[in-house]
Order: sequence, then C-alpha cells, then structure tokens
Amino acid sequence: MKSILRYIYSKLRILSPFVYYLIQYKRAAIKLDRTGGNVQYKKIFEEFIESCESKSCLQIGVKDNVGKKYGSNWVSVDKFDMRDFIDYHYDIHDLPFENESFDAVVCISILEHVPYPLKAISELKRVLKPGGKIWVQLPWLYPYHEAPKDYWRASPDGLRIWMEDFKEISCGIDLWDETYFSIATYFYGEK
Repeated sequence: MKSILRYIYSKLRILSPFVYYLIQYKRAAIKLDRTGGNVQYKKIFEEFIESCESKSCLQIGVKDNVGKKYGSNWVSVDKFDMRDFIDYHYDIHDLPFENESFDAVVCISILEHVPYPLKAISELKRVLKPGGKIWVQLPWLYPYHEAPKDYWRASPDGLRIWMEDFKEISCGIDLWDETYFSIATYFYGEK
C-alpha cells in the first residue's frame, strides 16, 4: 500500500506541483504545530503580557493592529514610527538605556527590518534584567515589505540560534486562522 501511495505522490509532484507543495507545506506545519498552534501562541503571549503588570518593560515597535503600548509601565521605542505614544526614536542596535533596566522586553515585527539582528538581540539582552523575560517575533509567510528595508525571516529553529543566550520558555509559530499557513515565528525566553 505504501508503495502505491508513494507512486501516486510522485506523479502528483509532476502533474500538479502546486497541490504537491500544499501537501508538503501542511505536513511541515503539522510538525511545527506540536504546541497547539494559534490557541497556545495567543494564550502564552497574553499570560506573558499580564505577568508584566507593574514591572519596568520595553516595547520595541508597536504593531498597527495593537495601536498602543501594552500599558503605562511600558517604554515604547521605534526608530521610524512617529506616532505620539512612541516614547523614543532610538536605533535598536544602540539603545541608550542602562544595563539591566527592564524586567521584560517585547520585540514584534522589527528584527526583519534591522541589518544586524544579532547585534540588536545583544542590545535587548543587555538592557534586560537577570531573570527578565523576552518575546521576539518575526513574520514568516508574509510579503516583502520595505519599511524601510526587509532583510530577514527566521524559522523557529533559526530563532533558537539567534536567541541562544536565553533560556527558552516557548518557541513556535503563529498560524493564520483556521489554516496551516504559518504567518509568524516567535521566541519566548528568560535571561
């Protein structure tokens, strides 16, 4: 039976590469989705944000769909975003904060725009207190978007390499609702 399925699958690859690709993508997404996918991802992030209440926190970039800081205890930094609630327009490669200033750092949809992500991550580590928590997220299956540049995508395994100086709490994908399409990868860790 397996040989018949392998034969059919090999013919599908030739006759309909698009369908073959979708099957391959679904298989890969299922392997990545061992933690429960979107439900688990959203729950972990919400719990992380709730745990930051009344702590000193750094928010690098503010997503348009959020449109605000996570709370009054959050310091927001974005080099290019000129909205009123952005506190500082610093370069993530060179943050002028004291060492170990923050209990938590969130960096969502920023690292794909910086030319030296490892240097930026090193800065995030520097300003994070020992035992502090960090959340880094990048788009995965998302169109090229210059704002001002678009350099990187990282799989969960790639993020683990970038974030190897942190203890991993969770690392995975954010699935596009009701599909197997991964729209983002995330790393949640501790210094």
